[in-house]
Formats: sequence, C-alpha cells, structure tokens
Amino acid sequence: MLENKVLLSGIILILATALTLSPLPTLTILIGVLVLALFYYFPLSGLITAILSTVLGEFGRVSISGISLLPLDLIAPAVLGVWLVRKLIRKEKITLDKVGGALIAFWAVALLSLLLNSSELTSIEIKTATLHLVRFVAISGFFFVARDLIKQQAKILGVLLLTGVILAGSGFYLLTILPDFAEAGLTEAGWDPHIGRLTSTWLDPNFIAGGFAFLLSLAGSWYLKIQKWQPRLMLSIIAAVLLVALLATLSRSGLLALAVAGLVLGLIRSRILLISLIVVALIGVGVSDRLQSRLDELMVSATSLVSGTSQTVLDPTAQLRVDSWREALRIWGKNPIFGTGYGTYAAYQTFSDEESHAATGSDSSLLNIGATTGVVGLGVFLLFLINLAHVAWSTRRDIVSLGLLTGGSGFLIHAVFVNSLFFPPLLLYLMIVSGLVKNTGKT
Repeated sequence: MLENKVLLSGIILILATALTLSPLPTLTILIGVLVLALFYYFPLSGLITAILSTVLGEFGRVSISGISLLPLDLIAPAVLGVWLVRKLIRKEKITLDKVGGALIAFWAVALLSLLLNSSELTSIEIKTATLHLVRFVAISGFFFVARDLIKQQAKILGVLLLTGVILAGSGFYLLTILPDFAEAGLTEAGWDPHIGRLTSTWLDPNFIAGGFAFLLSLAGSWYLKIQKWQPRLMLSIIAAVLLVALLATLSRSGLLALAVAGLVLGLIRSRILLISLIVVALIGVGVSDRLQSRLDELMVSATSLVSGTSQTVLDPTAQLRVDSWREALRIWGKNPIFGTGYGTYAAYQTFSDEESHAATGSDSSLLNIGATTGVVGLGVFLLFLINLAHVAWSTRRDIVSLGLLTGGSGFLIHAVFVNSLFFPPLLLYLMIVSGLVKNTGKT
C-alpha cells in the first residue's frame, strides 16, 4: 500500500513539474494518452470518433512538419494501432478468411510495388507515397476493427446515418454562404469553382454525393428490415434529407450511383421501393432546370462516347474525365505488371497542376489501382471485392449485407467516374460496413 502511494505521489509530482515547465506539450501528451486508453477499453469509441471526424472535412485539415493531414489521418492509425495492441495483450486471434486475407495481400502488393519502383523516385516522392500507403492501410484496416463490433451493428449504422445528416446540414449552410468557390478564392488553392452546388465540408460535390448515395442505401435497407413505425418514420426523414442534399450536389456520378443502388435494392428486396425511387427521381429532375441540363449533358456525352465522337461532343467536365482515364492508361503502360508504385500517381502524371487536387489520382479508382500497382494489384483488389460480394450475397437477408450489396454496387459505379475508393471518408464508410457484413451470421 505504501509503495503504491509513493508511486502515485511520484507520478503526480512529475506531471505537476512538466505542466509547469512545458504546459502545452505536456497537456497534449496527457490528452493523447487518455484518448488512446479510451480507445483501448472502449473499442467502439475509436470507431465512432473516426466516423464523426469525417464531418470536419477539409475544415479540419492541419499541417504538421509541412505535411497536410486530415483528422482521420491521425485518428485511423491510432485506432488501428490500439486495436492491434489490445489483440496482442489479450492474446486474441486475428481471424484471416478469404476477404481479410485478400485485403492484406493487397497491402503487401502495394508495398512491393513501391519498393520495386523506389529507385526511380526522389526522397520526397517516396515519403509522400509511403504516407499514402500508411493512410490506406490504417483506414482500410477498419474492416478488421468493425468485425469485432458486430454486436454494436445498430449503433454503428445509426452513427453513420447521423453523420450523413450533419454533412447534409453543413452542406446546405455552406451553399448559402459560399455558393461560388471562385469568388471565395478557393480556386487558387486547387479547388474547382462548384458554382451553386452543395459540397458540404468535403468541398467536393461528387465525393459528397457518393457518400449520400451510399448512406441512402443503408437507410433503405434498414427501413425494409424493420416493422415498427417510429424507426421507419425516422429513417424516412433521414433518407429525405440525404436525398435532397444529393440532388443539390448536381452530381451526375452521385445520381448514377443512387440509381444503380436503388435498382439493385429494388430487384433484391422490394419492387414497390424501386417504383417509388423512380417516381421521386422523376419529380426531382422535373422541378430542377439545372439538374435536367446536367442529365442532358450526361446523355449526350454517353452517346458520343459510344459513337466515337467524344472529342467534339463531350461537355467540358466529361472531356476532362476521359482525358484523365487516358492519362491513367499511359501511366499504367510504364509498368503493366506492378505499376509505378502505390501512391506515386502524382509523380508521373502530366494531366493536372501539382497544386490541383486532381493530381493525386485518376478519375477512376480501378484505373488508379492499375496504374500504381499494376495487373497484380488490380487482380488482388478485385479478388477482395469478389469475396466480399459473395459473403454479402450469402447473408443478404441481413440489414448490413443488403446495404453493402446495394450501396456497394452504386459505390463501384461511382468509382468509375470519381476516385471514390481512395477518398478517406468514403473508404472508411465502405470498410466499416464491409467489416460488419463479414461477421454476420457468426454471432
């Protein structure tokens, strides 16, 4: 007892001295230790913290030692690291099935691709690519974190939908005070003008639209699996908010993702829901002249691509996407087998200015994977998706499985036109839901 009191007194004396001599660093370290302890003893808190951090978006970005980081870039490695330490201390097994094994195999291929190309990169380029890889591993690692939290499935889904509502509300507010990024000087920082389009705190209408489409799929799947009117009413309100926000983005890729998700959900579960979505979509398009114009441009661009006259008929946005795809194919051609190295896209692209946010990846996630990790990396990643889809299909009567099948279908379509798979918040949502699906039926 006396030894414990002496130890406690010593710790208090050391903390008091440190706080007196260096208050800010000491307080920062102390808070960090307390947060890590919280993540250790209450794993759900770490996952929820990561989800809610996506609400901050670009407004939470900070610069540490000259490196620009999102809050999620700091939270994700901490949560995954604490989860791994917890597993080791408690001597708990980390089960590797076909899905988890394929994900880890992709991590290995991504690292190998970077090592094989390191001699052609500068030290700064290697450092940047390594940070990109660490970010991807940390965020996609939430697949394993979520698998341990299957009993908290409803809470996690609720937090995801709440996050979507907050993002929608933030988007409507920003749209009123920041309707034109050019006037606000954001174009000088590498952002597109996005005139009159809802972007929320992510400052990108296409990414946020993809997020809304994915969350709408979860809400729709949940709605179909419950019978009580109170939660159904709440889900209906949430879905309405997310749908209006998605329409306000004027994002064609987002609308296409929602259409595909709705089609899959309707075919698997409810023809009535499918008809309802079609009616709502027609009404939404009918009351918005600008949305009609965007869809007209989409149809013209699609027709011109099929007919081979894209150079003269494509609208400017669609033409940029096609040019981005061609650039990715050019980079892929440098090393078809293992690519140029994970996270090195910016070092090889000549499509965008270095300051532009489009410089870090292709407008197609799969082409981005192919360009940086080659045929081997793309094959392994597709194996991960195929195994995951098989598991979800086999348990499609479950809320999350149905949500992933529908939302994931729309997500993949969205990733053809936008680099969604490597956008941190969207990757986080996808991996958390995927982890919950993998555990379905095991507990």
